[in-house]
Amino acid sequence: MGLSLVVGPAHVGKVALLLERYVDVLDRDPWLVVPNRVDVDRVERDLVRRRPALLAGTVGTFDDLFRQLAGEEPPTASEAQRALAIRRAVERVELSDLRSSSETAGFPDTVLQTIGELESGLVAADRLEGDIRQLVVAYRDELAAMGLRDRDGLRRHAVELLRSDLAAWSGAPVFAYGFEDLTGAEWALLEALSARAEVTVSIPYEPGRAVFEALEGTVEDLAALANGRIEELPRVMSATRPAALTHLERELFADDLSPGPPLDGAIRFLEGAGTRGTVE
Repeated sequence: MGLSLVVGPAHVGKVALLLERYVDVLDRDPWLVVPNRVDVDRVERDLVRRRPALLAGTVGTFDDLFRQLAGEEPPTASEAQRALAIRRAVERVELSDLRSSSETAGFPDTVLQTIGELESGLVAADRLEGDIRQLVVAYRDELAAMGLRDRDGLRRHAVELLRSDLAAWSGAPVFAYGFEDLTGAEWALLEALSARAEVTVSIPYEPGRAVFEALEGTVEDLAALANGRIEELPRVMSATRPAALTHLERELFADDLSPGPPLDGAIRFLEGAGTRGTVE
């Protein structure tokens, strides 16, 4: 048991490696966590090409995994139900520091966004103070009175259950890829799972490159949890890839730029009416 980390730049086979290891442990009913529903469909097609009949294992998003752990009851509140709950909470709480702010039209939505950020970071209500603590408690009470919980509450419950109940996880291996940032709840879930099962996380990263500087903190935290179980895939040089593209990738976001090779048509700049640019 424990967490293993797979790192490397783009297009070096990190995802393919995870899929191969996933297939190798199908008899243990593994989980593969992917970024979104589109990736679920794509990965399932890829797995079927590798193994025509898959009779075990699950491919899903973090939301799917949280939901499996926490169960379907009580139901998850819709956005309209959450908006109603926070407005009722604001009406019943006697505010002090936030009284003047509460008179603005956007106050309930701002509070709801703040509560979501606190919940995603697994910040307990007893660690809060003043008006925001009262609002968090009142909001949760309103949801409970409606027989509901929100998405963040479901995630919090799943993590708490995994930490406290030995039967909450069967020991199935977990693989995850495509996450360049993790919420507090997602991090806590991986940490709790790594105490119960073999967890393998893949993340795009190459030391010393400016384009990956934003990921250094995440990689360092995961590396500490991995405790030496780190696999770094080497860069794959392609003879057919234009030298200008290779240079662009290596120099992207760097402060000290070196002259590159001639473009030779490898990069074309297109104009459009929108704000997006396209590089080929």
